[in-house]
Amino acid sequence: MKSLADLWRLAADEFPDRTGVIHDDRPHTYRDLDAMIRAFAASLQHCVGVQPGERVALVMPNCLHSIVCYLGAIRAGAIALPVNVRLKPEEMRFILQDAEAAAVVVHAGVWDAVREALWGVSSVRHVIGVEVEGEASVTPLDGLLRSDVDAQPSPAGPDDVAAIIYTSGTTGRPKGALITHGNVLFNVKAAIRGHGLRPDDRHLLVVPLFHVTGLNTILPTAFHQGASVVVTSALSPRELLALIERHHVTTFFGVPTTMILLAQTPELDRFDVGALRLIAYSGAPMPVRIIERLRRLFPGVKLHNFFGLTETTSCTTVLPDHQALARAESIGRPVPELELRIVDDAGHALPSGEVGELLVKGPSVVKGYHNRPEATAEAIVDGWLHTGDTAYIDEEGYVFLRGRKKELIIVGGENVYPVEVE
Repeated sequence: MKSLADLWRLAADEFPDRTGVIHDDRPHTYRDLDAMIRAFAASLQHCVGVQPGERVALVMPNCLHSIVCYLGAIRAGAIALPVNVRLKPEEMRFILQDAEAAAVVVHAGVWDAVREALWGVSSVRHVIGVEVEGEASVTPLDGLLRSDVDAQPSPAGPDDVAAIIYTSGTTGRPKGALITHGNVLFNVKAAIRGHGLRPDDRHLLVVPLFHVTGLNTILPTAFHQGASVVVTSALSPRELLALIERHHVTTFFGVPTTMILLAQTPELDRFDVGALRLIAYSGAPMPVRIIERLRRLFPGVKLHNFFGLTETTSCTTVLPDHQALARAESIGRPVPELELRIVDDAGHALPSGEVGELLVKGPSVVKGYHNRPEATAEAIVDGWLHTGDTAYIDEEGYVFLRGRKKELIIVGGENVYPVEVE
């Protein structure tokens, strides 16, 4: 298995009658999904004229079509370009121009923003709409999914780029991280090792598919194992609990804010969440009181904290359930095959317990940044990704984040990190 196209082909062949995706309470088998993915890939090649290596932007909330179009673009040999639906039009325009998108697939819910974003973007030759009506310049996706011509499968290898995901741009213009097929295939292995994901799982896919956790951890791991994903863009705790109950969800990945809201839902005991076996959270430390409450509300459910960056594909460290309270402030230890190091400003390795910049090395580190050779050379040195995060590693190998390197405050000659102020 050398690429995501291989991963999907093997899954479709091995699990044709299993449910792969549930969206809007409607199940879709691997066979159903494969037909749509093949049709979209063929349409990209034969109707839209997308060439291998060209970028296909996907501006959609979590839905069935966001999955189909992502895998279809990859099957066609294109590079998927997931775009954050919450961005302003000018922010979307920057990404479309910087990545030189050849085609855009847009959902009706964000069409107004995308239409404005497309002004002046000369590289885009084709716009495909999901439920976009009354626009002569937009090709309906439904018609493309009825193609009876098969696509010529992409001969992509592990080092070829599968997707470009733009960073949030907290220190300037966002940069497009070049995520290879090999990066994602390693991340599938890391997710199985780190989280114990299983073929009989039914994953609640609520984290956005324009971020790495959904795109590079939950989705490909589920398909590799023949599992199911319940895809939704719902955010309210009641809606999420109803989905968990209705579809017997076994795993739920989210951010601490979502988990806090979930733990504070007064009607929680009205829902049957007995199938749930794993809650995983990332993005910020989880307050101890919330972990304790989750323990009471979901007895027997494993709680995992994990850490990852766009530039490390996703799953980098995992804090296992038995350490959820004892080391609540930690992001865990690195998954197998990844190396972590803490260095000072001169690049010298620091001993355990000392705060410095966190570096990561291994198969999950991305190829670099699209059209940004200087930024790539600065971020990745001798295979080591300079994350820009400050952290320390204790004597047992657990990592504790302290803040961002550029947020360091010097008071009276002493280094003070934002987490200490908080």
